[in-house]
Amino acid sequence: MLALRRPFLLALIFGCAVSLFTSGRLTLRLAGPATVYWSFVPLIETAALAVVCRGKLRTISPAQAIDRFFAGFGPWLLWLTGLAAIWSWLPGMEAFVWTNPFWLLIAAPAVLAWSCYIDLRFFRSVLDHRPGRALVWHRVISWPLWLLWFMASSIWPPVASRLGL
Repeated sequence: MLALRRPFLLALIFGCAVSLFTSGRLTLRLAGPATVYWSFVPLIETAALAVVCRGKLRTISPAQAIDRFFAGFGPWLLWLTGLAAIWSWLPGMEAFVWTNPFWLLIAAPAVLAWSCYIDLRFFRSVLDHRPGRALVWHRVISWPLWLLWFMASSIWPPVASRLGL
């Protein structure tokens, strides 16, 4: 259960944010399916963590490592919650004006740096050596996979049409 707590919270907050972005309200009809859909992010992140940490964990169990690793998503969840709040409270054009320059150009890189710092500290605490390398490899493995998964539905139609399928 420990290994599922924070990954499920991540997917749930993604699902709630989708509901707030699309309707301006938090509804189970939108948040439920979006939570299920966005569960691919914690699954991919956990799989990448397993690859990076295979056989190198110090004295903690894999479930504890997963739970502690997902604490590093706190900055991203805070950023996403703020973004969802703005988009649910303001009309579309005003929300775009508020979020475009600051939330995407200033806050997102700051959140990325904060998240990297937390993850680096995590890898320092659970691995025997080379925490920086573990952080880089985790990002190299996980981020392209979940970006590809997220974009697959929009990438496939042009590819299929070019291939004549």
